[in-house]
Amino acid sequence: MTPARDVVDAGLRRVEDALAAVAAAALLLLGALMVLEVALRYVFSAPLSWGLGFISDYLLIGFFFLGLPYTVRAGAHVRIDVLYRALPAAAQRWCTAAGTVLSLLFVAALTWGGIVLTYRAWAGGDVPPPGGAELSWAVWTSTVMVPLGGIVLLVRLLHTLAVRPTEPPEDPDTADDPAADAVKETV
Repeated sequence: MTPARDVVDAGLRRVEDALAAVAAAALLLLGALMVLEVALRYVFSAPLSWGLGFISDYLLIGFFFLGLPYTVRAGAHVRIDVLYRALPAAAQRWCTAAGTVLSLLFVAALTWGGIVLTYRAWAGGDVPPPGGAELSWAVWTSTVMVPLGGIVLLVRLLHTLAVRPTEPPEDPDTADDPAADAVKETV
């Protein structure tokens, strides 16, 4: 990689790592809120009035969309590769490049939809009516996570196409990742 690409990759990795940390925090908070909700509901008969809305409108969206760029970079997304592994190396490289291009197109459409949705919610001042939702917060505060994660993922996919279009994603078990190394050392 050229020095300029190294700088871009290093900066992109920092952004992806930060978003992944927020996504991990969202997942931990989601689990804690679910346990608290169950305890309050079934032990004290006093469930949280806002818990389900916060989980579904913020934590799940944040966990998924903010964690997606890191997941794609690490090659940790779900894939069915029985046929892929049976292909010759040249066909695997072609499939990898084609898959990256198709992913780029899908993520671009998803990101654009997220931008439009967020802008319309912000410009229109969309807020659920009182009593119409568990949380009466501005809608854009939830939907903004879709384009935020999507834009970072688009940059990752474009970087992948520019630097290593035919190489499969990093293997999270063998990648040179300090966070993964720290986890392995504690086990």
